[in-house]
Amino acid sequence: MSAAIQPSAPEPADFRKAMGSFPAGVTVVTACHDGRLVGTTVSAFSSVSMDPPLVMVCLKRDSRTLAALSQARTFCVNILAQDQGDLAYRFAKSGADDRFALTAVEAGVCGAPLLAGSVTSVECEVRAAHDGGDHEILVGRVLRVVTDETKTPLVYVRGGFLNA
Repeated sequence: MSAAIQPSAPEPADFRKAMGSFPAGVTVVTACHDGRLVGTTVSAFSSVSMDPPLVMVCLKRDSRTLAALSQARTFCVNILAQDQGDLAYRFAKSGADDRFALTAVEAGVCGAPLLAGSVTSVECEVRAAHDGGDHEILVGRVLRVVTDETKTPLVYVRGGFLNA
């Protein structure tokens, strides 16, 4: 009888490279807590259920957006348009306080900011939170969607944005 082979975990750089090979849509998750707007770029976003309508997003545990969202209990997933790469980079910067400075926003039905020019805005209330290692997996019940079908979504792969 042979011993079971125990595979070793991949090196972090190898794992990052492998995951970067999978094209992902680019979103900015926003929330408003105590009158303060917060947001961060997120590529780990997906639909979960059609009935009821549920989505999931993954946010870093040390994210200020996650902390505010956990208090507000509502959020918006703004699916970025192809011409919003600069916005994706701005919201990806850790600790940046001027993320909303050059961006037109409007308050959604749940109070979370909708970013002007996005392909779609998905407004949600937090339904569940799950451990995801160094991230938290949030499941949101969709309250409303706003879509502009004339826009092409922004796609990220291998460290850069795809051009259509």
